[in-house]
Amino acid sequence: MMKQFRVALAILIGALLVNTTFSAQSDNLRVSVANLSQDVNLLAQQLKTIRLEMEDMRRENAKLRAQVAAASSNRDTQAQISSMSSAIDSLRREYRQADETQKKQIISEVTRQINALGKEVDSNFKNMAEVVGSTPNVAPQVHFSEDYPQTGKPYVVRSGDTLSGIARKHGSTVKHIQNANKITNPAKDLRVGETIFIPISQ
Repeated sequence: MMKQFRVALAILIGALLVNTTFSAQSDNLRVSVANLSQDVNLLAQQLKTIRLEMEDMRRENAKLRAQVAAASSNRDTQAQISSMSSAIDSLRREYRQADETQKKQIISEVTRQINALGKEVDSNFKNMAEVVGSTPNVAPQVHFSEDYPQTGKPYVVRSGDTLSGIARKHGSTVKHIQNANKITNPAKDLRVGETIFIPISQ
């Protein structure tokens, strides 16, 4: 069960780490995930220690049972060993219950932390979405130069025309045409049927 839990946690941590493009909030999220991973590793180590101790107790119990078989001729010894075996069996049951209880506590705590982390991630995504949605679209400022030939000719824009095509056809440059006609965005500002001035050097 711990293996499945680790796989699920690894998948969650991998998915969270893919979204590393978010500013300082993503850094805080990465720290939270790292801390959670350390806590899980520590709890897993404690559970492993408990299991090793249980194995030692099982081996000890097996030795005692072997001694019981070897001393079967001595009734007093058998009674003492039987009593000790019963006590060990009782202790094993208590220890096993404690192990199961601790595993449940570990799973419960990790589940709680994952749920809290999930809520934090959702909150961060919502906050970032609100920030992105509230950012105004500011058109970039374009500074036009007067450094272009003052001689030239008018031209009526036709369907399919581009600034580079017009400049090449009439021996001008895109920069000169943009400056002369104050064209910021050729895709929007170059309209069919509109007359523009094409600067041409003499």
